[in-house]
Amino acid sequence: MPQPDYRFIPEYAKYDEQSRRDPASWYRHDYGLQRLERLRFPWFAKRLPPLAGLAALDIGCGGGILAESLARAGVRVIGIDPSRATIAVARKHAQRLRLPIRYRVGFAERMRERAAFDLVFAVDVLEHVNDLDATLDAAARALKPGGWFGFLTHNATLEAFTQIIWQWEYVSRSAPRGRHDFHRFLTPDALRGALRARGLTVRHQSGIRWSPRIALTRSTRVSYLGLAQKRA
Repeated sequence: MPQPDYRFIPEYAKYDEQSRRDPASWYRHDYGLQRLERLRFPWFAKRLPPLAGLAALDIGCGGGILAESLARAGVRVIGIDPSRATIAVARKHAQRLRLPIRYRVGFAERMRERAAFDLVFAVDVLEHVNDLDATLDAAARALKPGGWFGFLTHNATLEAFTQIIWQWEYVSRSAPRGRHDFHRFLTPDALRGALRARGLTVRHQSGIRWSPRIALTRSTRVSYLGLAQKRA
């Protein structure tokens, strides 16, 4: 199969293309985000309060990989994503699994919820949003005081460019060309400062390595995930 080329199209359209071309890709056991989920969800769950009964917003939910993990843990989940085709796929999959996830088509920057959620997640999405400041504003606004913001993104380093873009898109060609834009990558210090300005304090953080297998690491030079808590 020819390598898809997602260069020069809007970020949300990249996922429209994926979901129309191969909707089942979201749920394959060996899909990169599925492999990542088996690491990231336990990491979050270990550091958060008991999940059952909490309300969560999953920003840029894609096919609902994290949303489904949260729902299985008893969380009341709303997933939002600007890719209409992907939301349709996620909604159908959740219905088949009988998971009561509420999905909405929309951009995070336009959300208006205030103090509505115990948890807000933006995993593998901050490097794809059109307006990072507006997205973080909306996420902070949507959180209840004392609530938690979970994130996962890529650092703005040569190592991150080499692994996430050069290796995947040009060497192994395991990802569509243009999947990521290096100019949207974000250093941990920059994200920490942006969150602090919005009343969120990073309490936990860990790095992620991708080779020879996905694993947690102390180094945040390539990718990293974390939890920030909103001021009570």
